Amino acid sequence: MKALFVLHLYPLIISKPYKILAYRNISKRTLNCLYMSSHNHYSRFLARIYDSVLHVPIRKLRRSVAQILKNAHARKVVDLCCGTGNQIIFLRREGIEQAVGVDISDNMLHQAWRNGLKDVCIKMDASKTTFDDNSFDAAIMSFSLHEMPASTAKGVFLESKRIVKPGGLLIVVDYSFDKHTQPLGRFAARAVEKMVGGDHYRNFKYFMANDLLSKFAEGMELKEQKRFLLGALGLWVFENG
Repeated sequence: MKALFVLHLYPLIISKPYKILAYRNISKRTLNCLYMSSHNHYSRFLARIYDSVLHVPIRKLRRSVAQILKNAHARKVVDLCCGTGNQIIFLRREGIEQAVGVDISDNMLHQAWRNGLKDVCIKMDASKTTFDDNSFDAAIMSFSLHEMPASTAKGVFLESKRIVKPGGLLIVVDYSFDKHTQPLGRFAARAVEKMVGGDHYRNFKYFMANDLLSKFAEGMELKEQKRFLLGALGLWVFENG
């Protein structure tokens, strides 16, 4: 989910890319302090401004995810690494009431609870949930896999396959660099990730260089794919086998 923090810079970079130079003197330590707590979770400050900062850049994407699940008649949905629960709010607007979210960040979960999702978003390791097999019609993984160590990201993806029914949907939203990605979109994504630095940036580079999503989803049917933000963000819809 840290990807959502860096995405708030997209409107600035895309509209006025030269202004990225204004951030050269911001140390990686300062950036990390802004969005992370000492426990490697989101800071309380970022959790509180999260939705308002990111509403415009990603609202179309959120709506698209909700519409896909509505059209698929999904009723029980789990949002793995749900953050503030913003995607669940969009699901409810489409009539999907049986949606739950899990996350390990206390600060993000507290914000979700302030958003009225106290009994909906719960603290749980997304790679080792306590849900029964085949519990859900669909699972969502948004802006999360690229920031994790490869083994953890794989664990989350495999867990989604375990808890979603055969024939159900796995929806992934994350970076995508290919022939459909515009140069400015690629530049913006790399620039903001590099500014954050640390393990986050190393995990991002490894995720992209090794095309980990394709490896995780090998053998699965890709039912739909969409692109957003100059093609730098992808939305993939896989059928669980």
